[in-house]
Amino acid sequence: MKKILVVILIILVIPASSYAFPMIYAGAQQLQFGFEFRESDDWNLQFGYGNFVTDELLLGALFTYSDNVNTTWSIGATMEHHFHLGTMTFPYLAAFLIYEDYDSGNHVRFGPAVGVNHFLTDYLSIDLRARYLLSTNSRDEDLEITGGLRILF
Repeated sequence: MKKILVVILIILVIPASSYAFPMIYAGAQQLQFGFEFRESDDWNLQFGYGNFVTDELLLGALFTYSDNVNTTWSIGATMEHHFHLGTMTFPYLAAFLIYEDYDSGNHVRFGPAVGVNHFLTDYLSIDLRARYLLSTNSRDEDLEITGGLRILF
């Protein structure tokens, strides 16, 4: 097990030490694969597609499948503003609008988010974000921590 962890660490450290520059520019596209952690033992898989309309602004669509007691699927839109700091790490501010289909009904969730993309190579990044979502059906508010991988092309 220790050998596998050392190999993974080497794979992650070598690209970070190179002089790569992330491919974030107007017209670049991305695929997003993520996971979501909530307060209970629920797991959620998230898939997304986005397009950089400017060098900093990303518009995208999200699809989430959840395996828990209530949620079956959700679809949404996001807008992200990335900040170029001259490093391999790009913080961003985002806004979300998500339609969720529950077994017992449907509702819309919306809210802001803050996150960071750390690029391992020109095209691959690790994404971590916190989002605060409000709901139209109730006074339910959630702070969610999400993470995953992004691939630019």
